[in-house]
Amino acid sequence: MYSLVRKTLLAAVAWVLSSCATQVYLSKWEPSQVDLPRGTVLHVDVEARGPLRHELQRAFAQQIAADGYYSLHGNGPCTHLRLHHVHVNMVEPARDDKHRRRAYPNRVELRADVISNYQRIYRREVSEYVSCDYEYRPDWEEVAEDIAAEVMSELTPHLRRYSLGVDAVEGNPAVEQAALACAAGNWEQGRALAQAALQQNPAEAEACYVLGIIERNARNYSASDSWFRKAHSLKPDSKYASALRGNAQLQQDERRAHAQLNGNAG
Repeated sequence: MYSLVRKTLLAAVAWVLSSCATQVYLSKWEPSQVDLPRGTVLHVDVEARGPLRHELQRAFAQQIAADGYYSLHGNGPCTHLRLHHVHVNMVEPARDDKHRRRAYPNRVELRADVISNYQRIYRREVSEYVSCDYEYRPDWEEVAEDIAAEVMSELTPHLRRYSLGVDAVEGNPAVEQAALACAAGNWEQGRALAQAALQQNPAEAEACYVLGIIERNARNYSASDSWFRKAHSLKPDSKYASALRGNAQLQQDERRAHAQLNGNAG
């Protein structure tokens, strides 16, 4: 029993320490989840009633026009984006509510399907909460825009931000300083600090990890691979192995996204 409690406490401490890591933000290309050629006419079919129908149509048309990847009008074959199985879940107000005779919306749920050549090639379940004003009037515009942005982000190649955590190293503060510089966008300063951390301790795996992140940000994947491999050789850690595998996936996604953006997707 004591051993189990000790292991649980150690796991909790490790989680707390990892959650305190400095987060370094990078961007990566996300390809479209469907290989519809750029410029495809996308017809939005909304199976809903009332103001929600109008707002969904408006929000998707606005998002498609802003992305500029698909088209809203044209003479070619039309691919359908079908928004159906629409449900507006209602919540009963509290007993002391002055408007207690009427319920108000809580969230909207729907299914989005892309249908090309009579075949479904994409499905997404979407759920968004609805905000209301003091008169319990639902903000259909906001929820429709959230749904449109969420669905179209998967249907359009785009850059996405993500983060990698760098752990502080006791006795070698330059590692954390390097991570903080990178997080602030000062990549060359971060490089100099990470190299200084390695000069202090040539076997510092986390400093190698920082240098791998810096090279990844610059899209120098070969150099990034070398630093991640060195970090893993110094300290076999799943974080470093995962970063190395991530480089391969990033390059694959980047090639596919660029091919889609240039109209070469198959």
